[in-house]
Amino acid sequence: HRGDCISWPVMNYPYHTVPDSWFADIVPYAYATKDGLRHGYLSAKYIADAKVPGVVVECGVANGAQVGMMSRALRDANDPRRFHLFDSFEGIPMAGPKDTEQPGIGLIQDDVDAPLAERLKTSGVSACSADQVKANLRKWGCFGEYAYHRGWFQDTVPHFHSLLPIALLRLDGDLYESTMVCLEHLYPLVAPGGLVVIDDYALAGCATAVNEYLHDHYPDCRLQAADVGGGSRIATWTKP
Repeated sequence: HRGDCISWPVMNYPYHTVPDSWFADIVPYAYATKDGLRHGYLSAKYIADAKVPGVVVECGVANGAQVGMMSRALRDANDPRRFHLFDSFEGIPMAGPKDTEQPGIGLIQDDVDAPLAERLKTSGVSACSADQVKANLRKWGCFGEYAYHRGWFQDTVPHFHSLLPIALLRLDGDLYESTMVCLEHLYPLVAPGGLVVIDDYALAGCATAVNEYLHDHYPDCRLQAADVGGGSRIATWTKP
């Protein structure tokens, strides 16, 4: 399938409309910058304002900070949605041959050419149990419908089924293979007008996966990327 993408002006996200006081309790738990957290809030606000039908999917939950921001935006919009949360809840796996670094560590020390099954083990970075994520969301006053899909993306994402399309697909998998498997299996489920958010576009492996996928399937897509501080870059586009 080949098609077009409609770019939404990410660089014009009105970050100033989300004051620090709205998420001060989330900041101590977040890996994201403040503007990165604001980006999550405004992404969810976008699908509510645009009335895009469907569920919210995040792949790469960590401690749930972005889930908290998206939940608050939907609560503020009086737009309850079901969340599907994918994570190993054990941390980021090992880098592969198309990655240039081990996220959170730096220099790759393991064999990137080892079979995938051997690399699907935790690096120890961003490890947070599902129970801790649940506790965090309760602490932040986020009460919604959250379905937890525990395991490596390669084992869980291909088997995902939903009665509703995906309105917001947020990928935070850091690595090439973690990003690619999510795009291959979940992007076709995104609703027309749905929003796709790539949290780790500053990481070469993740950016390569996104660029290859769009080149092969949606060559006319022109995503937009926003620098949100701390060396982080988030890419976003909407599906036609």
